[in-house]
Amino acid sequence: MTIRLTGLLAAAAAAWACQAGPPEKPRQPLDAGNPRSLAEHAIYNTRTRSYQTRFQARLAAPQGDPIDYKGTSLWISPRVLYIHYTATGGDFKNIVRADAVRGVPNVWVWFEGAGEWVRPDELGSPGIGRGIQNPDEILETLSQHLEGARLLGPGVVGVPFAGEALEKVMKDQARAGSFDWKESTATIELHADAETRLKKLVCRAELKSADPNVRGTVKYSGEVEAETYAPEREMKFLDENKKAIPLREDIRKAVDAVLKENK
Repeated sequence: MTIRLTGLLAAAAAAWACQAGPPEKPRQPLDAGNPRSLAEHAIYNTRTRSYQTRFQARLAAPQGDPIDYKGTSLWISPRVLYIHYTATGGDFKNIVRADAVRGVPNVWVWFEGAGEWVRPDELGSPGIGRGIQNPDEILETLSQHLEGARLLGPGVVGVPFAGEALEKVMKDQARAGSFDWKESTATIELHADAETRLKKLVCRAELKSADPNVRGTVKYSGEVEAETYAPEREMKFLDENKKAIPLREDIRKAVDAVLKENK
């Protein structure tokens, strides 16, 4: 049972996990009273900038203790991401992701036990650095599913997901057959600031397991808040002893190559 629940939590953690494409400029001028227009402009205005966020999330299976984690993401437009987060039990991760125009994303994770940067697959965590840890991916996903968008208040748009729409969004988990999508629901709230950029994202989901041995739902909640749109160009990582962790030469070259592509 523990293995099943752990797998479900891992699947939910990577829920909003598609590789993001380039931002698409809205075709019409901003109409702040139209939820789709507001969302399209806020998403575009955010994804074309560099910014730093802080995030927190909770995963709770029907049985067992919940898993909480919180951290910081630094997005350098258009395709470089730095992440630091800590989770229940004292676990912490430092992550670098550089998405080339062509090919699979390059992702590295600092492995404290070995004192070196490794690939996610080496840690058994292929979905790391995705979902709420990567706000650009959430915004990309949201931009493709605005049909049911509703204005919840000034500058706030809510988008529900259920059934086939939720299955499409969570395509990695759809292939794995982890959840009963007809019995699962999710919502994303996009809060825009005065300049029609991301101010806050709120994600909530109740996911029904497809495993008959797991009763109840896996509950997920997460929040991302923009801290600054004038961030440093690189995140400074520290190890458990608060010592600086340098980027390996090949990582730095990969990051520089992605940024150079767009100059």
